[in-house]
Amino acid sequence: MKLFAIWLLVCASLANGDLLYAQMDVPTSNLALGIGIPTHPDMDINQNGLFLSLNYRRKLSKVFHWGAFLLRSSANSELDYFEDKTRMLRYLNSADASGGIGTSWSKIETWGLGAQFHIIAINRTRNFLSFSAGIGYYTSLSSNQRLVEVTEESLFTAEGEFISASITDFEGETRSERKTEPFIMPAITYQYHFKGDFFIGAEVNLLLDMDSQELTQHPVLANFYSYNLYFGKRF
Repeated sequence: MKLFAIWLLVCASLANGDLLYAQMDVPTSNLALGIGIPTHPDMDINQNGLFLSLNYRRKLSKVFHWGAFLLRSSANSELDYFEDKTRMLRYLNSADASGGIGTSWSKIETWGLGAQFHIIAINRTRNFLSFSAGIGYYTSLSSNQRLVEVTEESLFTAEGEFISASITDFEGETRSERKTEPFIMPAITYQYHFKGDFFIGAEVNLLLDMDSQELTQHPVLANFYSYNLYFGKRF
């Protein structure tokens, strides 16, 4: 929220800077497709992630725009052989595996629908930059694989010197959760316009769950941030 307050102050200070704003005859609306890679810090997931969004924006005035968006975000670090004890033991005893009690693997899929309010910092013929705040509702489907018990066996020499250790058995559990909650989403959007009113751009956004209730013990919340490319057209 502090960051958003800073954005508001910056944009308010630019409101009288006519050099930054485009001519009044530019198109009043645009439609864009966004694609990016999300990271879920509360779930420790940044693998196999994909963010997709469909965005509509319309001009209210020289400084303010409004918009609406539909998004989908997903990430997955789960093991497809978690229920196969032989393969799991082989994996847990491999050199690059961490197999202690509490080790977990998660996945999540989130759908969101919301509205955005943009404050325009730059809106020239070729360049556009805005700071925005979005609000809406999301639905997430998440699951988590977790080791709750691990049996380890160690080998020693006749003199009592340690040789090696291996995991010989384990107990795991899988939890799942569905959640629907309101969210806020601050974002920074840049677009470069071409002839024919097509554009390419980039956006950084942050989805923040407005409820602090945990999904499960692991994972925690559906919060994520994403760096996205945008493609679209003004009309």
